[in-house]
Amino acid sequence: MKKLLSMILFLSLLFVMSACNKNQKSDSVSNAPVVVSNGMERLNTERFQAVMQEHRGKVVLVNFFGSWCPPCKAETPDFIQIYEKYKDKNNFVIIGIAVDQNQSDALKFVQDFGVTYPVYQADSSLLNYFAINPIPTSFVFDKDGNLLDSMVGYISKDIVEQIAQYGGE
Repeated sequence: MKKLLSMILFLSLLFVMSACNKNQKSDSVSNAPVVVSNGMERLNTERFQAVMQEHRGKVVLVNFFGSWCPPCKAETPDFIQIYEKYKDKNNFVIIGIAVDQNQSDALKFVQDFGVTYPVYQADSSLLNYFAINPIPTSFVFDKDGNLLDSMVGYISKDIVEQIAQYGGE
């Protein structure tokens, strides 16, 4: 039953992403990373796929957040703690993706919280691809890059820990 539900969620998300993918803007044409002057890489849909390939063999929690978002601020310390606990023990990684228009706001958030996992800034094509609204929105991918789950809203520490432990299986 759990596999059936996961498959239904996966197929639903694929359908949504496929529809959004047709409406991509030209800013996602290049696979090259776009790095602005202060260093945070901006991800388009193609570059996101490359980042996911870099983490092949790991369970990946992708978290879209905003620096102004109270639930994002609430879950970030737990994300950091779980990431630090499991990053060397399990095949698990968290990837933060800021939705902030102003990159300096996202960088300040990362610095203020002492975020230790990789963080990028989304371009409009990536936001459209994942149909991000509202935030926080998170996606869990298995070691083969298949979508396992999507979650809208605050994620508790217990759930993040379960995801990290799944990486060790």
